[in-house]
Amino acid sequence: MLLELVLGCLITEPIFPNTLNIYFDCVERQEIIDNTSNYHQIVLDNFEIHDVEQALRVIWCESSGQQYALNKNNNETFDKGIWQFNDKTWAWLTPKLKLFSDPFDIEVSTKTASWLVYNDGWHHWNASKKCWSINE
Repeated sequence: MLLELVLGCLITEPIFPNTLNIYFDCVERQEIIDNTSNYHQIVLDNFEIHDVEQALRVIWCESSGQQYALNKNNNETFDKGIWQFNDKTWAWLTPKLKLFSDPFDIEVSTKTASWLVYNDGWHHWNASKKCWSINE
């Protein structure tokens, strides 16, 4: 489905030392895309095409694609779902966006993530930026 994102991995020539990093980067991209395959359509439906790979990377880096991922923070709040929305962030967004579900709902949380990205940027996931950033 997202074949166009990984066409660079199709190596038709031998791998040389000067192309090894490119190859490994491509293999990593393929692994992330493969491991988030359950979310391709919902991400395609809610993000602009040039942001799809980055959105999938955020999902992978935040939750390894686990719908019911739950992580407790030092301040006693929890991060939940594939996007790892913090309790405080979700509480702030609930009345603003009239959310009707919890962060474990893939459709609602993906739409919410998209709204945040296009209204306030990717910084909400800065804690895992070293993992997901493709623009550095």
